[in-house]
Formats: sequence, C-alpha cells, structure tokens
Amino acid sequence: MEKQAGLSPQNQKFTRSAARNKFKPYVVFILVLTMLCYLQFWQPSCRTARAQAPLKTYRDGNFTWTDCGSGLTCSTFEVPVDWHNSDSPRFKLALIRLKATKKVSKGALFVNPGGPGGSGVDFIKRAGDVVSKMVDGHYDIIGFDPRGVGDSNTIRCFEDGIESKKFMANRPQALGYGDNVANFAAVQEAFASQCIRKNKDFLPYVSTASVARDLDALREAFGEDVTNYIGFSYGTFIGAVYVNMFPDRVGRFMVDGCLDPSLYSGENLKLVASSLIHTDDGIDAMGSACEAAGPEKCALARKSNNSLSGDSYVASTIRKFVNNLIEKPLLATNQPVISVVTELDVSGFLFSSTYKAALWPRFAEAIDEAIRTGRGDAIVDASMQRDTDLCPLVEPYLAAQSPIMCLDGHHDEHQNLTSWMQGVDEAINVSSTAGRIMGTSMMRCLYWNVKASERYTGPWNRTTKNKVLIVGATGDPVTPVENAARLEELMEGNGVFHKHYGWGHCSLGQPSQCTLQVIKKYFVDGELPPKGSNCPFEYNPFDPPVAFSEGEVSYDDIARAAYAIKPF
Repeated sequence: MEKQAGLSPQNQKFTRSAARNKFKPYVVFILVLTMLCYLQFWQPSCRTARAQAPLKTYRDGNFTWTDCGSGLTCSTFEVPVDWHNSDSPRFKLALIRLKATKKVSKGALFVNPGGPGGSGVDFIKRAGDVVSKMVDGHYDIIGFDPRGVGDSNTIRCFEDGIESKKFMANRPQALGYGDNVANFAAVQEAFASQCIRKNKDFLPYVSTASVARDLDALREAFGEDVTNYIGFSYGTFIGAVYVNMFPDRVGRFMVDGCLDPSLYSGENLKLVASSLIHTDDGIDAMGSACEAAGPEKCALARKSNNSLSGDSYVASTIRKFVNNLIEKPLLATNQPVISVVTELDVSGFLFSSTYKAALWPRFAEAIDEAIRTGRGDAIVDASMQRDTDLCPLVEPYLAAQSPIMCLDGHHDEHQNLTSWMQGVDEAINVSSTAGRIMGTSMMRCLYWNVKASERYTGPWNRTTKNKVLIVGATGDPVTPVENAARLEELMEGNGVFHKHYGWGHCSLGQPSQCTLQVIKKYFVDGELPPKGSNCPFEYNPFDPPVAFSEGEVSYDDIARAAYAIKPF
C-alpha cells in the first residue's frame, strides 16, 4: 500500500488487529473507559474544538465498494490526519455497508459499538443484520473504524504480535491482591512510552473531536444532509461531541449506554468510581435471578452451596468463592498446560458477566462446578483464552483505547502513583468487584504524555436540527442510567431520555421488545417517546429465550449484538 507522507512508518500500516481477547475478562475493562469523569469546567490546554466544514474534495466520496461476504460490502474513505491543516498527510478510514432491505432506503445510518477501540467494521460483520432489524430494514447500515482503530491507521505499539506478546508475557492487565504496585506501574509506564515512541506523529490526532469531524465528512461524502447515527457505550460520547459540534446536521440520532460527557472529558480516574455505582447491584440481581429460577435452571441455587456463604443468598456464595481464591487459587488441568485460576481472573470473569444478562447462566454453571470439584477447569472453558486462540500473535484492540481515552480526559488531580492508588481505593469503595480492576487497568493515562491537537469539552446544549433519543439501562454496570438522565438535562430539550429496565451494558444487555419498539418508531417514523418514557423487565435470564416471528428482533439476535459491543 502506498505510504502517506509525513507519517511515521508505524502509522503507514493499515492492517487490522485481529485479536479478540474476548475472554481475558479484566482486559475488558480498560474499557472503561466507556466512562466518565468529573471537572466539567476544566479548561483544556489544547485548542478548543470548533465546528468546521469538511474539505470540499470529499463531496464525491470516491467509494469503491467490494464484496466482503454475507451481503456486506467494504470500502475506505480518505481523511486528513489534521483537520486544521490543509497540507496534512492523509490516511484511510475502513468502512463496511449492509444495504437496506426495504426497496427505498432512508439513507445511511452510521453505527459505533463503543470502546474506545471498538471496530465498527467488525461489529457490522457480527451484528449488522440485527441493527437492520432494529430499524426495520429502512437504512443502509454503515460501520466505520474510528481513526487509530482496526483498519483505520490502527495504533500499533510493537513491530508485530510476537513482540507484543513478549512484552506482555505473564504481566496482568490489572493489579491483583498482593501484586507489587511499583512493578505494575513500571509496566504501564513502559507500555505508554513504547506506544508514544511508535506513534508520536499520529497520536495527538486520535481524540474524539477528530473522530466527529471524520463522521461529518462521511455524512457529506454519502450525500446526506443530516447524520443518522447509533452509538453504544463510548459511541455515546462520539455522539454527544458530534451533535454539539455540528448541531444543524443531526438527523435520527440515538445514544445507548451513555457517558456523561462532562465527566468523561474531565479527570480520568474519577470516571471509575462514578461509573461503577450499579456494578455490584448486578451481582445481587444475578443471584436473585438464579434463586428464582431454581437449581433446575441455575445450579448455583443448589442448597449444598449454602454452606459456602452461610445463607441461601447466591450472590453471597459467589463473593465468598472469589474471596477464597486470594489465599487459595485453583488449578485447571483440562488444557495441555496446567494453568492457575486466580482471584483476579474470576473477578474479571464476574465483572464481564455483568455486561450481558445472557452470560449469567454460563457464569453460574462454571462457578458451581468449581465449587463442587475444587478445580478451575470450567472457569477456564467459559472465560479464559486458550493458547490456540493466540495464533497469529497480534495485539488486542485495546491498544487504541488508552490513547483515545487519555487524550479525551486528563489526570490533573492524580499526578503521581500514590495519588492514583488513592483514587483506586475510592473506586473500590464503590465496587469491590470492579474498582481495583478498572482503576489500575487505566493507569496508563498517568504516563500518557501526549496532548490532543483538539478536544471538545462542551457546551453540551447546542440547539440541534432534530432531537436525540437517549437510552439508559437501570442496571448498567459501567454507564449508569443516571448518565442518560444527566445527558438529557445537559442537552436542555434537545434530547429525550427513555429509561430501559434491564441489567447489563446498554439496552442490549437485557433487552425488551418494548424498548425495541421505541427505537423502531424513532428511526422509521421519527416518533420520539414522551418525556418520562420507560419499559419494564421482560424475562429472567435463566429462562429459555422467547421465540418471535420471522423478521422480528429476537432475544438471541440482541444477545449476539451485545456480545459485539465493546465496553469503553
């Protein structure tokens, strides 16, 4: 592929990071950055984002669509590294399209699955048909890899996957009980330094403000007067930035699993505590649902497990089991190489299970077997990546998460390791399950010595051409429903909040046909729900999924889409 002038050799690569790492649970959290930070009125030292018309050379788009399987077509779209420099070098965004199933399309509907670091191309490959069903086939569903992610000039911190795995070998992504804090911090500093060394020419330009400009350039290239959009998790921050940078170009626009933009764009570590207020509630809900289903459907409800917790409460059994692993990890002998299952492993497995109610039965079955056998085989099978999944050796998608998250926020209140760990303690007080995992996995921000070329930190109340649909789930473990209510307040009448009663991340975590109908009416008919709109719980995750008529969005469909969402 032709090299782009002005970029480092590392950033001239347009290969995709294919690693899924979907089972290393605690890695899933750096994510969190699906999160929030305080200091709403912090003034950035970098240039404040200004709405700016995209380059007119993009009017025609120059799309060349090629078949990429299952009725999907793929293309690329060239954008400048620096939107404020007419002489900037350029690179290509990766695109994927699923055409509308209706004869007349209502236009392009752009989708972001979260992260930062989530690939929109991969999401559409896995669940584009689900999104199409959600809008009754009326739109061309467009996925894109944001800059620095996937095939859009991906941020690579090593020469190849072997070098990456060598660096990360036996180094946990989060701090476990008893681990040396200084050693862990040194690894995070080394990783940040390595990424900066490899990507110094490109890193300042991967903030969300630049992504919003890319999105508006795509709108124009597709010939659309307005941008139609669905953003999940971190994708809601992309949405919040876009509608305030380009308010007159807002079409049918939905954000689900919301970040409070005033928090996310503020102090990095404070976002952790503010985002975990319902995480441990999700564990309690899992236990209650298991008990209600009974031992026939949820083995953890067996009375013989009560001796571990001293009562009949399943959540207590889970927590006692996890705590016991601090002093006595389990061996797993069902793989060619015997492995050790630690408290950190199972805490990560538990945390990731709170993201999707569909995961509860698998988690409960694995923990029950571990309690009965005293081995970790079932936990490894259910949650942890096997050696065969690591070939070819490549970097995880999370390589792009730290750069974006750290650039969008700041760590002015936690400028050294001691202060950072104090902030982690505050997060642990909010969630004993996830506070330490998320707080320490985000430690790279402490050493991320790169300033964004452009940040957007408000205002959040610009008058939009069309009103935004804001969806929040009452049991969301990382983007609490309070964020959605707060976003409605910040938007001052430009958005309507729909409350979805369900556990898991976004409304897809434990879906309801009621909420799906709200979404369909909005995108198909332009009908917003009334203020105070809400939909109740509809099913117990330990019960078999309800079957629906052909063409309807089923619970199985939504579960598939939920698996494809990247926690921020």
